[in-house]
Amino acid sequence: MLLPETRKRIQSVNEFLAEVKLMASLEHPRIVEFIGVAWDSLTDLCVVSQFMEGGDLRALLNGYQNERHVGFDYTKVKIALHVAHALTYMHSFDPPLIHRDLKSKNILLTDFGASRERVDRTMTAGIGTSLWMAPEMMTGEKYDEKADIFSFGVVLSELDSNVLPYANTGKNRQASDLAILQLVMQGKLHVKFSETCPPIILELGMACVAIDPVARPTAAEALYQLQVALAEQQ
Repeated sequence: MLLPETRKRIQSVNEFLAEVKLMASLEHPRIVEFIGVAWDSLTDLCVVSQFMEGGDLRALLNGYQNERHVGFDYTKVKIALHVAHALTYMHSFDPPLIHRDLKSKNILLTDFGASRERVDRTMTAGIGTSLWMAPEMMTGEKYDEKADIFSFGVVLSELDSNVLPYANTGKNRQASDLAILQLVMQGKLHVKFSETCPPIILELGMACVAIDPVARPTAAEALYQLQVALAEQQ
């Protein structure tokens, strides 16, 4: 929905409506379906989207963490593949559509293990969530669809480890988020993968979080690698 602090700004309302128009134009099996818009007034708007009964990926990974199941299984690889499908679709537009806020909370699931990506950038937190953000977004530089690929690499590390990004840095998370982001921007800190992570996914994940956006794979390249990885799981 349109956040309370932005409701009185006509620019924010116009941006929200433009986002709604964009959402209505997207049609892909791996993107949450847009249903419509509800409102009490012009400044009290909310989007109605498809209900995903399986909750979000973060909740699923918390369950894995409780059971101490580290690493990738068939379900996790399939979820990663579905996200790559959605990104490939979005990045195929001219100009490419950039999600800007890809993270485990924005990946929604069905009860059958299928996943769909939620595209509601303006309605939630604007541009990015810090621990998933690409370095070029943190520094305010110009960015493109490769920023989504960095975030996807962070999500791959979440799928592997079950924990939030950079949770195993050995530092007090509450006191060190800013320090963590500075290290990420400097290329001195990367997300981690477990020893049991399949080599093909490890290689893909590390390529996705390269500091240089040019060095990151495209969504289509990531999709191919994950198709291979899924075949190896069968």
